[in-house]
Amino acid sequence: MATVTATNVEPEGAAFVEAKLHRAWKKERHFQHTRGLCHLLLWIVALVLLDFFVDWLFLIPGFGRLALLAINVAALAWVAWHHWLRHLHHYDPVRTALQVERRHPELQSLLVSFVQFRHGAPAAAAVSPSLLRALRQQTIEYTQPIDFREIVSYRELKRIFVLSACVVVFFAAISVNWSEHLRVLALRMLNPEATVGYPTRTRITAITGDITVQQGKKATIEVQAAGLLPREGILYVRPEGGAWERVSFPQVEGGRYAYEFHEVFQSFAYRVRLGDDASPEHTVAVVPPPRIVETRVRLEYPKYTGTPAQTLDILNLEVPEGTRIRWELRCDRPLASAAMTRESAAATNMQLLNGGLLAVAEAVAAESFDYSFQWKEAQHGYEYKDEVRYFVQVIPDSAPQVEILRPLEDEKCTIRKTLTVAFQARDDYALAEAAIIYTVNDGEEKRFPLGPLKGRIVEREARWTIRESIPNLKENVDFITYQIEVADNHTGEGGAFKSRSQARRLYIVDVPTYLQYMAERRRKLVGDIRTMHTQETEAAEKVDELKTTRPE
Repeated sequence: MATVTATNVEPEGAAFVEAKLHRAWKKERHFQHTRGLCHLLLWIVALVLLDFFVDWLFLIPGFGRLALLAINVAALAWVAWHHWLRHLHHYDPVRTALQVERRHPELQSLLVSFVQFRHGAPAAAAVSPSLLRALRQQTIEYTQPIDFREIVSYRELKRIFVLSACVVVFFAAISVNWSEHLRVLALRMLNPEATVGYPTRTRITAITGDITVQQGKKATIEVQAAGLLPREGILYVRPEGGAWERVSFPQVEGGRYAYEFHEVFQSFAYRVRLGDDASPEHTVAVVPPPRIVETRVRLEYPKYTGTPAQTLDILNLEVPEGTRIRWELRCDRPLASAAMTRESAAATNMQLLNGGLLAVAEAVAAESFDYSFQWKEAQHGYEYKDEVRYFVQVIPDSAPQVEILRPLEDEKCTIRKTLTVAFQARDDYALAEAAIIYTVNDGEEKRFPLGPLKGRIVEREARWTIRESIPNLKENVDFITYQIEVADNHTGEGGAFKSRSQARRLYIVDVPTYLQYMAERRRKLVGDIRTMHTQETEAAEKVDELKTTRPE
């Protein structure tokens, strides 16, 4: 047999060792691909089943399905990295040699040294070439019987491979039996706007859906179903800002289910479950009555009050009689019509301005009244009657008051008498004029003007020369009855209001009788003065006595 020298064997043996290392790395890479793929298949099936049961049970809306899909992608990315990608390495003979030596410690770093010096020793290292040849020769001889691919054993994949195969077979069986369900799942997950539902034994074929109702009116939820029909279903209701509540949803007649809300005052969402089918979420939108957001009430007072016009922001008013009132009410949404209603009068249609947002009405306050409003909103045509009643309290213009201050009693006088009358008059707003109203022997009334009056309260003296107004008076026969009459500046229906004072009388006498009358009055006045003086003196004495008396 021919002897093989080291120089002939070494190059072929070295290439053979490196080829064995490369095959070992490729087997390791196949191992990692197989294991990673098995893990990924397990997670894909698990997530698909989890998505199906979650979406089937809760009918997740579009944004929820998008979030669930994002979670699935993130989970699969983590699995792919953790169980697959991070275990993949580029070919590195040193790393593979280390793996072989961990499995065959008897090599004692011989294979690693061979790989490190396979291209010769570094220039800086003082290593003998003969020593390197011996190292290579020894490595070739020692590693020739060793299969480097033993660093990886597919038996480690047996459990994960069997489990993956079972899961795939199970999923394949489900796909055959529940193909329509999985098709719907794929459609719903990949299209957030999809509203298609899963196949069920009970099928909701029609539902009331989104509706709009007038506040305070009834709302009826109806569902038509087919297939396996339960005796009753469940109606889930959620008021605005509230939580879901369950209500029994009875079957009215063959396949038709209904529930009536007698009075609805708040919008709510609802959904229905019948057997194994469920409807998507719908809403019942309650339209409340139009709301007044701005109030302007202009009051134009009658001229007789002397009060300038003003604008208020209140609806309960107290105004003088004859005031012109203009209501300007701005609402929160457009109106089709508006009216002001009173109990004792027909409704007054209001003028609509600014696209139906502003309702205007005018009235003259002749008497007190209460009122309310009726609205018809433009969008849906719903009519509302305002339950709140407002009032306009009308203050009537009272007649003026007048009182004679002097003389205090009836008098006697001659035909040359010039009567001086002091009187006080007052009115709610302003006085206009005054006059003396007189009669002779209770005959026809006549008038002596006293001129205009100004202000609300007037105190004045009037002088009246009697013989200029009544030239033919008879002494000791005639008598004159007189009163002060005042008028205010009321301009309403019927004109100014007038009032008269109490009546006084003047008896016409001759001069001797008048002198005797005056003498008697003088004596009476002197007697009154003396009596008053005596009373005052007695009172002063009692005061002095009290001052000098010491307390015991």
